[in-house]
Amino acid sequence: MAISVKWYGQGLLHVAKADTNSDLEVADLFLGLVTSTYTPNLDTDEFWSTPVANEVAGTNGYVTNGFDVTAATYSYDAASDQVRLDIGDPTGTFTASKTWRYGVLYERTSASDATRKLFALLDWGTDQTVSTAYTLTIDAAGLLYLDAT
Repeated sequence: MAISVKWYGQGLLHVAKADTNSDLEVADLFLGLVTSTYTPNLDTDEFWSTPVANEVAGTNGYVTNGFDVTAATYSYDAASDQVRLDIGDPTGTFTASKTWRYGVLYERTSASDATRKLFALLDWGTDQTVSTAYTLTIDAAGLLYLDAT
């Protein structure tokens, strides 16, 4: 199962401008799981207040606001001319079925959902239903890329 990962355009703009809470190595990052009722718009969706209405219910092992993301680090890969963002593998244990289609990487350093910036959309392509331990294994090369060429 391949997961598509894309930048939210406004999130990338926040990173490029070094806006408040946009240093992804420092910001308090979360990966929220949202259902297929969310219609992502990579050009205009900017804050967590948009997808949160479709977040998976915070019960049975899923915590409202999602997985706390750890170990966010940037690196530069000279062979591919890419700046890469890597994160620790989010993990949790669901005690009953949870179904989602998307993951949204966002920051919770800001005070409210209306100001918490979105950075990446993870799309599984179809609904995922899990009722056991779950680990999202992030590619060893990283989660997000910026081409330097």
